[in-house]
Amino acid sequence: MCIKPCDVTWILCKIDLKISYDVPHKALIINSLRKTSLVVCCWLAAWLAAGQNDVTFEAVTDARQVVVNDYFEVTFSLKFANGTDFVPPTFKDFVILAGPNTSSSMQIINGNVTREMGFGYTLQPTKVGKFTIGSASIKANGKLMRSNPVEIEVVKGTAKLGGGSDEQFFVRVEPNKKQAYVGEQVLLDFKLYTTVGIEGYDIPEDPNYDGFYALELRRFSSNTVQEVLNGRQYATKVLRRIALFPQKTGKLTVEPFRIQLAVVDENSKTGFFFNRSVKPVFFTTDAITINVSPLPDGAKDGFCGAVGSYELQAGIDRKTATTDDAITVSLLLKGNGDTKRVQAPALVLSDSFEVYPPKVVSDKSDEIRGEIVSEKRFEYLILPKFPGQYSITPKVSYFSTEKNSYVDFPVGPFSLQVKAGTGKPTGTADLPGVIGLNDILPIKSTAKFTRTSEGFVGSILFYLLAALPVVAFAFLLFYKKKQQELAAIDPGILKVRLAGREAQKRLATAQQQLLEGKSRAFYDEISKAYLGYFCDKTGLPLSQFSKENVRETLSSLQINPNTVEEFLNVLQTCEVALFAGMDNQTSMQSTYENAIAIITKIEDELDKRPS
Repeated sequence: MCIKPCDVTWILCKIDLKISYDVPHKALIINSLRKTSLVVCCWLAAWLAAGQNDVTFEAVTDARQVVVNDYFEVTFSLKFANGTDFVPPTFKDFVILAGPNTSSSMQIINGNVTREMGFGYTLQPTKVGKFTIGSASIKANGKLMRSNPVEIEVVKGTAKLGGGSDEQFFVRVEPNKKQAYVGEQVLLDFKLYTTVGIEGYDIPEDPNYDGFYALELRRFSSNTVQEVLNGRQYATKVLRRIALFPQKTGKLTVEPFRIQLAVVDENSKTGFFFNRSVKPVFFTTDAITINVSPLPDGAKDGFCGAVGSYELQAGIDRKTATTDDAITVSLLLKGNGDTKRVQAPALVLSDSFEVYPPKVVSDKSDEIRGEIVSEKRFEYLILPKFPGQYSITPKVSYFSTEKNSYVDFPVGPFSLQVKAGTGKPTGTADLPGVIGLNDILPIKSTAKFTRTSEGFVGSILFYLLAALPVVAFAFLLFYKKKQQELAAIDPGILKVRLAGREAQKRLATAQQQLLEGKSRAFYDEISKAYLGYFCDKTGLPLSQFSKENVRETLSSLQINPNTVEEFLNVLQTCEVALFAGMDNQTSMQSTYENAIAIITKIEDELDKRPS
């Protein structure tokens, strides 16, 4: 029940009249003054309490000053009403990292209803100065309301460490070297330092690798390692590794970029899968500068353009030949430099040979020991002109980044004995400009016409059509037998057998969502595929699904512990994505590939179990 100001005055006046009969005259005056003051105070308090029910719409922020490239929160709150048609300000001087994040609450205290609506944004300034965030508008109780403007001062400095108190967590970009040559491989690690739980991460926009040729590595050591930094111990983990190959000289800079971390909320006890709740936190890295130097002068003969650490395999396909034969000289270069810069060195031989331009017969790259290793194979075709005993010694060199100098490969010599041929070259049909002797036949002076058609009866088509009914009948018998076998199988066993096939169907649907860029639907299909696969394969009800049960059940099936952890990591990634939102195409592609690979591993391990 709500008491009005006038009701308070009347009640207190009654109290005052009652007292006047029981006290002396002097005391009555004193008590009257006291009661009059009390009446005024209570009336003002009641009036202020009644005024709290006025509808308000205001903007609040968690910062008045912010470092450039850092982020802050601004919230527009509507109290004591339900609002519609919310229109935010333009935020023209800021980048919207997240929002609007809407919230609503309602409280009932002593019959009084209090409503509140909120619209929150995470903003990042891009330059230094004083800026004003304009008013937002909303309709409430039939009126158009506008919020107060907010003043923000942006100053120079280092961005705060992702909102973590006392540097509880942050991300550093760490190159394995800051001095490099053009074409040399530089490994760039995105490294997480944390003292709290981190469930996942997302990079909304990849950094700009201007001046570099960049490749992302999929296989590298991502184990958690304990490290001490500035006297404090952190758990560290490499989140991503990029191989950079400088394409030009000078100071090349990897610009700062934003990363979103899914930080475990220790105060929350609820979660989607494993009773864990996370909150998204944004962090901005520092810029990284790499000094790129040109290759020094003094390149040796046979320099192939390779820069880094390389090895060479060389050989010829025969030790004896005739002047009719074509001989193949092969060179296989394998190393960690920029494969686009590796070219076939010139093969310089005496005038006793005719040398054709080299061909690239293979060019592939792989990830070995946490870096990109490429191999390129070249083949040279040579034709001996004269018989004799020859020694072939190709000259090949590269620039060694370990020795900071040009290095010759030890190649050959390869001994070749050439004998006189018949004058009819063999094995040269594929050589450019070489025509076989039998390519042009003599012109016939007379033409002889013969009938080649043998008719339909006895032809291949005739026998195929004749065998078709027999094949169809055999197929029907096989199909009927297969259906009978399936009908006789216990439904539970059949469900186990078809678990992988059903998971493949859902993963195919997830791939379609990936191609269309629908991140939420994609992660939802991945999680459904994993949940359905696990429950069908193990017979465990969905109601009993938990992290501990998954680990215990798969371990009882003799699944490798690493595979089990990978299976759980995919589920956790989907949980974070569905909660915090992750629409990065690279992360989605990586999750899809991991999902297929892990289910394939489990199927293979189950097949290899001893019966």
